[in-house]
Amino acid sequence: NYLSSASGLPSASKGYNTSGRAYPDIAAQATDFCVTPFGCGVAGTSCASPTAAGLFSLLNDVRLQAGKATLGFLNPLIYANAHAFNDITEGSSEGCLFGKGWPASKGWDAVTGLGTPNYSKLAAVVRDLP
Repeated sequence: NYLSSASGLPSASKGYNTSGRAYPDIAAQATDFCVTPFGCGVAGTSCASPTAAGLFSLLNDVRLQAGKATLGFLNPLIYANAHAFNDITEGSSEGCLFGKGWPASKGWDAVTGLGTPNYSKLAAVVRDLP
């Protein structure tokens, strides 16, 4: 359990939920994007989300080319195939009045979820699904 085993967590007095569903599920590249009209150097969730969406769209294409249905709700696939994600174990988030933020750790963590998608591994997984 991340909350009981990770070191350097923000103080629970900051008001985060310790009993419900945690997030994020995954992480993605999110720095130094070029976005019109802002130019380059844009970063954050607004970059990571479309990156992840594009990757999962490509995985759907793998399925469609094989005459199979698209993936649908992704969480069961993600958590059943943690090996297909690059586990981020160093660093932390920043900001949000939490000081140095949430630390990355082995396995699921509150800053990178299960990690970044490994396309090759995920493509093999989705290709083998019925």
